[in-house]
Amino acid sequence: MTDAVDPPAERLLHDLGITEPGEIDVEVIAHAVGAAVRYRRLGVGDARIVGLGDRAIITVDDRASRVRQRFSVAHELGHWHHHRGQRLICHGAAEQQDGAAGCEREADGYAAGLLMPRFMLEPLVADIPMSFDLVYQVVAMFGVSTMAAALRLAEVHPAAFALVVEEVGGRRWFRRSAALNHRWFVRSTVSDMSMTADHRGLPLPNFPFAVRAQQWFLGHGVKDAQALYAIDRMACGQAIHLILVI
Repeated sequence: MTDAVDPPAERLLHDLGITEPGEIDVEVIAHAVGAAVRYRRLGVGDARIVGLGDRAIITVDDRASRVRQRFSVAHELGHWHHHRGQRLICHGAAEQQDGAAGCEREADGYAAGLLMPRFMLEPLVADIPMSFDLVYQVVAMFGVSTMAAALRLAEVHPAAFALVVEEVGGRRWFRRSAALNHRWFVRSTVSDMSMTADHRGLPLPNFPFAVRAQQWFLGHGVKDAQALYAIDRMACGQAIHLILVI
């Protein structure tokens, strides 16, 4: 069976008999696959893995938040599964060695599957409308970051929506849900809706309000569609825009 049909992180959880979010103990899971987890101060990066044969040591920065530490361990376990025997130097910088960026995406995908497996997440969110409130529920239940939860919901939630992420340095990227019309494209210019949200004096930064879909999307039929818009500004300076087609 292929990884797309039966993701390796979820196979591991099934093999270990893990069925509830509270049972996802990354240190125990790492031990089960031959990796010991240690915490100490690192000069560069959040974590690293060194392996030999069927044994590995994952070192995690002890100054990071617990949420970040759990994702770092899961990410390094992704490298242990997918890239064992390869030499990778991944510090999270934009300039990666050849092939490293793809390896990082694979490790991130493994981490998402390990911390928020489909077989646990999909039944919980299937009948709940997509919103930042749902994102926060996933954060609390699975012990992950707001960004990780939002991106994972884009993979598993049945609603049609897009997430547009603005980084501190001005970089802008987006993630679309599977149900979003494949002929619609997110506009390349930054919408003024975040400024509108700020000036409306909304009671909460993630409070949704109705907008025209064409303010965010281009494509056939978009001018007749409506959407709900909300924004979450995070302490790190990032902003996540949620545009939900209704």
